[in-house]
Amino acid sequence: MGDVEASTYGDYKFVARVDHIKTLNQAIKSICFNDYGMLQVSEDGLRITVEQGKSIQATLFMPPGAFMEFYVQDFLSFGLKMNVLSECLNLFGSADCSLRMMYRDQGDPLRIILYPYDNEDVSTECAIKTMDCEEPIDYDKNLKDPDLNVIFVRGPNLSKVFHELEKSAEEFEFVTSPDRPHFKITTVGIMQAVFSVEVAKTSPMMMMFNCKQTVVARYKSQQIRVTNKAMQSATKVAIKTNAIGLLELHLVMQGEGHEEIFVQFFIIPLLQTD
Repeated sequence: MGDVEASTYGDYKFVARVDHIKTLNQAIKSICFNDYGMLQVSEDGLRITVEQGKSIQATLFMPPGAFMEFYVQDFLSFGLKMNVLSECLNLFGSADCSLRMMYRDQGDPLRIILYPYDNEDVSTECAIKTMDCEEPIDYDKNLKDPDLNVIFVRGPNLSKVFHELEKSAEEFEFVTSPDRPHFKITTVGIMQAVFSVEVAKTSPMMMMFNCKQTVVARYKSQQIRVTNKAMQSATKVAIKTNAIGLLELHLVMQGEGHEEIFVQFFIIPLLQTD
């Protein structure tokens, strides 16, 4: 970035502005399943990653085009408390706000300033403590395989399918296949009751269907349910799985100005015991 820009931002290494926070707020709430997250920012955009053990990982990604203003000097990364970030964004309740984020350097807080539209005399600034943290696990490299099964589904339809599935289920089984049933989700409950939903590749909820092999894998139901908040706000969802059942759910959310925010979940399959 040029010297003119650098001088505008003083000693801040990262400054960004979002005009409407509703979609960003929903996206952050949808990945608040663990206390700590890792924020990474580079010329490619902003990522916030949350992990729980080696079983589920979620990343919120905003490309530079999703911001009204986006300035970054180097690659930056730091940890922060997710519930604190979420609380800061909700200080004005459901009122529409614009948001500015600013960060100086390692050890400094992430500054967030909210400007509510319904009261131009008020703004509030939060300084969120940051910390060092480990790099997130790179699951993406395991899904670069040319033999991936990839399905694109309309978000509201998939959210409805998950909502209808058995609430007491302990496990979800996903089948993706070039042959019927194409895409099938089965729940296994406490009493081993089985409930399933099938979606044919010709279904109106399918936007794209490209399955090269039959993959059957089971996942803990609470990890699938963690994705539900994001699913309710998503316009479309890409479902990708490799031969061993590593599952990626890639959700697209649309902001007020039609800018796109992405939330990506990686879910590790349960070991098959039978």
